Amino acid sequence: MKTLSKLILLILLSASFMACEKSSDGPSNENPGPVKGPVIGNGEVVDNTLYMAFKTPDWERKIDCTHLDLDPIGLNDSTSYVSATSASTNETFYFSFPRDSSVMVRSSNIKKYGITRVGANKKPFEFSQTLPIIANSTTKLVSLSGSSSDSYNEVLEIKYIGVKGNYAQFQIKCRYSMSMGEVLNESNKRLVTGTFHFKVKTKRI
Repeated sequence: MKTLSKLILLILLSASFMACEKSSDGPSNENPGPVKGPVIGNGEVVDNTLYMAFKTPDWERKIDCTHLDLDPIGLNDSTSYVSATSASTNETFYFSFPRDSSVMVRSSNIKKYGITRVGANKKPFEFSQTLPIIANSTTKLVSLSGSSSDSYNEVLEIKYIGVKGNYAQFQIKCRYSMSMGEVLNESNKRLVTGTFHFKVKTKRI
């Protein structure tokens, strides 16, 4: 009887061990998570909503981009871009990225890139924008080219989210800092910072 009890106990312990082993399995390599960069510092957080945010010495806004669904525009053989204007703030952005999905998923993309003069994007992950110097002003600020500790666009995360037609879709989280100059008087400058989380499309490879 003691032998039978010991055998039953041994079977139960083995079953429990197998169950724990099974439940501790990690995610399959066939479904990798998003490519991420370092934790964001300086109190800046890019949340999971789709948006565009800017902060100047004079004003700041966070613009909802939930329903923004832009097709990519080709810049050259390797790069596409998207651009849109906010009706509420009159801010316009230009964001460029790889045309091909196979390039988009590279972990080496997670780093800092230069800021370009407004609308002059040429390479992947460059960012530029124009916005009113204060809310409702007709005087505009334009981004100025640069790459420094105060002038950069930093890619923090790239996440594949699926397929739409002939495109692969991704969500990209970035933070940026840029020198912006007043139109017709670029010596009147502002340091503008912000974050954004966009949905973009690339060619399926």
